[in-house]
Amino acid sequence: MRYLLPLFVAVLFLFEGTWFQVLFPRTLESEFIWVPRFTLVLIVLISIYKGSSTGLIYGIIVGFFQDVVYSSLLGIYLFSYGLLGYMSGVSYEAVKNRVTLLFVVVVLVVSSLELFTYGIYQGIGYTAMPFADFAQYRWLPSLLLNGVFLMIIVFPIRKLIRRLNDEERLLSP
Repeated sequence: MRYLLPLFVAVLFLFEGTWFQVLFPRTLESEFIWVPRFTLVLIVLISIYKGSSTGLIYGIIVGFFQDVVYSSLLGIYLFSYGLLGYMSGVSYEAVKNRVTLLFVVVVLVVSSLELFTYGIYQGIGYTAMPFADFAQYRWLPSLLLNGVFLMIIVFPIRKLIRRLNDEERLLSP
């Protein structure tokens, strides 16, 4: 049972990088860029319910793989996923019990990642996309996509993590 969470993170990582593009291909008519950050959403949930150090570990590992597999600028996702995984775990107890606050935290985390990576890429001249276009065609659609994903998984993941936490408490002396 304890390997279920890392397995789910790995499956989501593969899904967002491969199957998502196959199941939802970008059409020529659409200017929107839908960026799935499903593993980041899951890392935020893990961090909130299991603690910031667990979120940091998951964030660094997934960020490393994100950099190696998908990024041309190594370190940007390792740093940002690790930092955001850690910071999202440093939340109040109220966030754990209120889905609306959880939704706000996830939106802020995904926004932070998108804005951070856009700022880095803009700063080094890797992208020439104006901010207004970025906000309209990439940032807002990505927030919508990841928000819908959160609404789908929040209750099952919360239940799973609580069950895992209960099992850990029973097994620890």
